[in-house]
Amino acid sequence: MSSGEVECSNSLEDATDQALPSQAFVYRPVRQRVYSLLLGGGTGGFSTGPAVKEWFVYSGNPLRQPDLVRPLQMNIPGGTPNLRQLWLSQEPGIQAQRLDTLLACFDLSSSREELQAVESPFQALCCLLVYLFVQVDTLCLEDLHAFIAQALCLQGKPTVELADLQLDHIDPRAVQLATLLVRGLTTLVLVNGACGSPWEMADFMPWHLFDGKLFHQKYLQSEKGYTAEVLVEQNRCHVTRFHTLKSVVCKACGKESRPIVSRRHWRPHHTGRWGRPGSSSHGTSSGCSRAGHRQHWRDQGPGSRQYEPDQWRRY
Repeated sequence: MSSGEVECSNSLEDATDQALPSQAFVYRPVRQRVYSLLLGGGTGGFSTGPAVKEWFVYSGNPLRQPDLVRPLQMNIPGGTPNLRQLWLSQEPGIQAQRLDTLLACFDLSSSREELQAVESPFQALCCLLVYLFVQVDTLCLEDLHAFIAQALCLQGKPTVELADLQLDHIDPRAVQLATLLVRGLTTLVLVNGACGSPWEMADFMPWHLFDGKLFHQKYLQSEKGYTAEVLVEQNRCHVTRFHTLKSVVCKACGKESRPIVSRRHWRPHHTGRWGRPGSSSHGTSSGCSRAGHRQHWRDQGPGSRQYEPDQWRRY
């Protein structure tokens, strides 16, 4: 494992849209914590384990050399468990410890109570949505509505109906949001496996939680201001679940000082490039955040690259 390399060589992203970050950066803090779990811990914020070579595509990266990414230490009550415990132990309470470790990888330990109240398979979806909305400050309430509505409407919808969906037009932003969520699901597969599978892997297979055309339809409807009832196709059960899941995500984000507001309430110049108070548009390669702040994708830096000193100039 210490000499392994991580690769993601394709992504549907708009290089001209500066408001949405690349999925390579958004999920890097999560991968760094997984590297710390797998390769050994350390002190002082980042792990003493070996740097991991990452080949992740993003705008301005020709993939001639890998990014060298340092593991990032996790904060888990009682300390980070070893892999023998996580993977092999049958002791009482180990499943709770596995879940604590998974949430720590996403830096969402404070949201444990909210996420545990959600039924399968929506626990994984809510976990990803909370992480995404905390990390990406240009996501708005309309985006949240679209993500939740498509996941609910997907349940039990015939494949032929999905195949026959017709869209008014294609919105590049919706395509990139879809990429962010699906890459989040693959990241969750990595994290869940590393933590000893506290969640059933089947619960976050994409075909249970996401369909691209259906999401695009809900995104376009949400942008037009459609109500929750219309978004979930007048299904009363879905309406109740919609508001429950929305409340879980908003409450968890509120704990991280990240209110989710409608795009209509944004200031005219808001593009998300400046972030929330405490975030920075420039990073370091160590992966170590400033004291007192959660680790944000903007604080990461691109890793060590010799041939191009400032991969972050776009942001």
